[in-house]
Amino acid sequence: MRSVNYLLLLLILALAAPVGAAERPEGTNCRLSAPPESAGEEFSHGAILRIYPRARDINGAYTGCQLMWAPDGAKWVIISATEVVRGDPVRIWSPHAGDPQLTACQYKNGRVISGVAETCAAPEFLAAKSLAPGCVKRLQEAVATGGLGAPKPNGCEYE
Repeated sequence: MRSVNYLLLLLILALAAPVGAAERPEGTNCRLSAPPESAGEEFSHGAILRIYPRARDINGAYTGCQLMWAPDGAKWVIISATEVVRGDPVRIWSPHAGDPQLTACQYKNGRVISGVAETCAAPEFLAAKSLAPGCVKRLQEAVATGGLGAPKPNGCEYE
């Protein structure tokens, strides 16, 4: 549920007018224009979002971005990028801005170090957890046939 709240926050950012205040992060994966096939999945309001790299693949050696995309017809648009420095998520960047206080937030070792903590995203949700590729459809099918109490398909855990 907390992941859904984070995604709703990012979708709000995506619906707002473009802004150029914060510079786009640089590093591994920061300039990808579309999600790789191995990108994780999340769903919100009927849309399947893609997340890359998956949170489980971000370790202390990783410096770059975790990107989140939403479909826009036949193409993908970036909703947000979480900048990661040596495995530590340090800020959120978006090509869209809803609340400049949110994108002004900076983090270190899981703590807000810049910005208003009350308006910043919770540090534990900066690196978004996701489902394995194909799991959104498998979960939807499981619920359609077995109801809300249907067991999760194997391999479809948030990580």
